[in-house]
Amino acid sequence: MTEAIETTPAPIETKIPFAAATNPGVARCVCAWIRVNKAERAKGRSKFEASCAADQAYRDAMPPLSGDENIRDFIACVTHAMLNNIILDNSGSKLLYAAQVAHTTTRSQSKPRVAKPENAS
Repeated sequence: MTEAIETTPAPIETKIPFAAATNPGVARCVCAWIRVNKAERAKGRSKFEASCAADQAYRDAMPPLSGDENIRDFIACVTHAMLNNIILDNSGSKLLYAAQVAHTTTRSQSKPRVAKPENAS
């Protein structure tokens, strides 16, 4: 049996959009994006370079695909990132498919197995 590891939201150290703040997983990813983007810009990186580094930080902050809550947060993070061009549609589709597979696996593990009756022939 596998053990689900639930993520705890990162402390919100900067103002984030309200829509992102309503989901702790998305808030964690957005905070990572903002933090890295600001740090890269402070180092003198271009907006493009800072954005690329921040996009990777967003992806790194996404919750693992284990446990129902993490899977829901992962889906919310991917969806938010796709809407904000942090994750491209093609990659986002693959990530959402991975979440679907993980969800199906989680559901099948939690269902009790029913013993099949033996044929009495």
